[in-house]
Amino acid sequence: MSIFIKIFGLLLVIAGLAVVWSPIPLGIVFIPIGLAIIVATSQTARDWLHRRRQNNPGFDRWLRRMEGKVPERFSEPLRRTDADNGNGNTPG
Repeated sequence: MSIFIKIFGLLLVIAGLAVVWSPIPLGIVFIPIGLAIIVATSQTARDWLHRRRQNNPGFDRWLRRMEGKVPERFSEPLRRTDADNGNGNTPG
């Protein structure tokens, strides 16, 4: 089941990238939700996203803004990868 969830998350990210430039930029919502689904099911993805956020402050700022725009269920996995969080895991 986990592989289907990861594929679904990946499809959301790809769809988000495809429609982000449309007149109604739904990609802005699809991308963080897809990333959250992938990050929630994969430690490797969590570590990768944490490193990307540390190395790219602009991307980190964008994801922080998106954390407030998506439902809490999807924003929590993204918060675990915050660049200020030491290891990409749940704080505490």
